[in-house]
Amino acid sequence: MIGAAVPKKNGELLLAMEKGLASFDPKTGQLKKHGVLENSNPSIRFNDGKVGLNGNFWIGTMEKNCAPNAGNFFCVTPEFQCSVQIPNTSVSNGMVWSSDKKKFYYIDSPTFEVKVFDYDNIGGTISNGKSLFNIPKEYGSPDGMSIDEEDMLWIAHWGGNCLRRWNPATGQVLEKIEVPAPHVTSCCFGGKDLKTLYITTARSGLDQKQLEQYPLSGGLFVCKSRVKGTPINYF
Repeated sequence: MIGAAVPKKNGELLLAMEKGLASFDPKTGQLKKHGVLENSNPSIRFNDGKVGLNGNFWIGTMEKNCAPNAGNFFCVTPEFQCSVQIPNTSVSNGMVWSSDKKKFYYIDSPTFEVKVFDYDNIGGTISNGKSLFNIPKEYGSPDGMSIDEEDMLWIAHWGGNCLRRWNPATGQVLEKIEVPAPHVTSCCFGGKDLKTLYITTARSGLDQKQLEQYPLSGGLFVCKSRVKGTPINYF
């Protein structure tokens, strides 16, 4: 199972696979294992991951049935030095950095909260985590996340049929984008002007009746945004 795939500067993809990290060359199809964050527990897998501002890779593990506190949240340097940044997590998801390089936002989905940490861009570490705001449960569980050029948070809502744009300073919802799929999993900005939102959804967790009602579940959706996003970082 591939939990996350992020681009490398050399054109390859860094994959967080079920049993550890590997690089994939899309031109040749070659897969190279790195021997780091190796996992032999069949009930554990990697989930969401993202490259930070200084080129480190941030990635979380989770128990396949979402058992609480069974995972960890790791940071991996370009030299493949690994460290646990947040222990005993459940389902690590959305992770973004503020434009001033001083804040790191993070979601552990079952907590229904967005946390903020102090971020050290030189050392690539986080500290002083605190709850920023809580997500109402009727909104759907917070999943993947992106950040725009105004430092507003775009959060995908599993079970909520939508993305919401949040003001991290106030916890206020600024915008809502609905999609014809209940389980919205993540989003990112692309396009030449960084105003194209790419929105991923899932089919898992839906019964036959729901799949008939939402046949596009599992699809990738595209939406034009009024605000610019931020460019991705390369490992």
